[in-house]
Amino acid sequence: MENLKEQIGLLVELQGLDTQIFRMEDELAAIPETIKAREGEFKEKSASLKKAEDELKALLMKRKDKEGELEGKEGTIKKYQQQLNQVKTNKEYSALQEEINRVRADNSIIEEAIINIFDQIDAQNKDIAKEKEVLKAEEGKFGEEKKKLNADADKIRAELDALKKQRAELAVKVDKKILQKYEKIVRNKDGLAVVPIKNDACQGCFRTLPPQVINEARMNDELVMCDSCARILYSEE
Repeated sequence: MENLKEQIGLLVELQGLDTQIFRMEDELAAIPETIKAREGEFKEKSASLKKAEDELKALLMKRKDKEGELEGKEGTIKKYQQQLNQVKTNKEYSALQEEINRVRADNSIIEEAIINIFDQIDAQNKDIAKEKEVLKAEEGKFGEEKKKLNADADKIRAELDALKKQRAELAVKVDKKILQKYEKIVRNKDGLAVVPIKNDACQGCFRTLPPQVINEARMNDELVMCDSCARILYSEE
């Protein structure tokens, strides 16, 4: 083919643009995933705070129940004390007194439980306050990070548009059949279709090439493909 050397030169230039385009497209695609991952981390921390707040509510409810139980026991003691004035025998008096002592012993246990719950509530409130402070800082940090990532995405899109325009202008200069072959290889080989020969090896798969293939690539009489990775080879000499 006439001017094949020139066509290969255009392919090398095109490959340079496509390498940048593929890399930037990967970077652009990674940004939403990064944001999603950070949102997931933030949601986990928010869920942890919600769990702590739910545990606090349960403690407050437990304290209320215990205080209600204590109030009921105090009412029982008052009732027994009123009955003391109405009993007629020492046996009845002793039985009531014993009941009063038993209820008071129960009250002591309940009061101790209430004090313990108060301590748990106090500790939980402190933990929640710390978690809220951390979450607020994380929210601010995430907001700034998201803002920067979105700005990076806008910048990459602008650069990609410029590169794709440059690519389109270059692609029309390439022979259609050669371009079709190049495009097919680019799609199948992760964006790398044209590679140089260095140290007698293909720089796509790094396999050592037969001398005949190396000589054919130097002659520029036809497109030379690597038998191993099927990429287009060119000599840098």
